[in-house]
Amino acid sequence: MIYKTIGKKIQKAREEAGLSQEELASRLGYSQAALSNYELGKRRLYLANIEQIARELNKPLSYFLDESHLPVQEIRKEGNDEILEEIGRLLSELPSEEKKNILEYIKWRRDRLK
Repeated sequence: MIYKTIGKKIQKAREEAGLSQEELASRLGYSQAALSNYELGKRRLYLANIEQIARELNKPLSYFLDESHLPVQEIRKEGNDEILEEIGRLLSELPSEEKKNILEYIKWRRDRLK
């Protein structure tokens, strides 16, 4: 699952920075237990969490993202231009929090297909 992959990357980046879980958790405003669960892939990470962690660990956001995702250009090669355009149009009409919920749903559906 994607959360385990990201969690391992968080742990690696934290250790490279020479920080304990407790130190990083404190800097982020999380409990040590919450950070531990993120690193173990037991707790859902939202994009906002990953962005905050990336900033604190001086890593680009791309460092934490799963490299198995197809770039948009590859998806478009599969003939889904119209579908992607409609999805983009509909998403642009939604509030930010709803966009996050939809992103999490898409990830959940993708993980169920694996």
